[in-house]
Amino acid sequence: AAPARAADVARGPLGKDGKPLSLRFVLPSGPGSAGLRSVGERIAAMLDTIGIRTVITKVSDESYFRDHVASGDYDMALYSWPATAYPATDDRPIFAKPVPATDGSLLVEQNYTRVGTDHIDQLFDQAVSELDEKTARDLMKQADARIWAAAGSIPLFQRPQLVAADRKLVNVGAFGFGVPHYQDIGYKAPRAAGAPAHPEK
Repeated sequence: AAPARAADVARGPLGKDGKPLSLRFVLPSGPGSAGLRSVGERIAAMLDTIGIRTVITKVSDESYFRDHVASGDYDMALYSWPATAYPATDDRPIFAKPVPATDGSLLVEQNYTRVGTDHIDQLFDQAVSELDEKTARDLMKQADARIWAAAGSIPLFQRPQLVAADRKLVNVGAFGFGVPHYQDIGYKAPRAAGAPAHPEK
């Protein structure tokens, strides 16, 4: 038997009714956005291997978020959100279901994908009002599963948190998802004159 061809080669470009699928991928063009463009070009190359074509459109940094991401003028776009230790309150506007405003426009809050469900909103609302931490975490896990199922946005990777701190400071730096204990942040106690830098333990 003839060897089977790779699935993407056999299938060819994805499409419908003879028209190939092509997604408009909006990226910023400024010199400070080189890293973002590099990620976008890698994504486009990976999508191409499975038959999804992209057309990269480069726009000015000034208009990228305001005129394209926030207004929904894109098929694909890259942006990031800062993560916090309080997803039930801080992430709700990002995934809330858009609702019609009184002027007829769509109120999207920070949900620039414009994809949401009543069920996701209900899970966030329950988690916010839940006093038991374990129950609140379980509700957020359910919301997370529904967000993935809706697939309005896809987290690609977590950016490293790099923080420069003076050597004389203690208990300060990259906290990640932890909560800073500000009462513990301060300067190292000065060493007594003549004390060794690394005392024997």
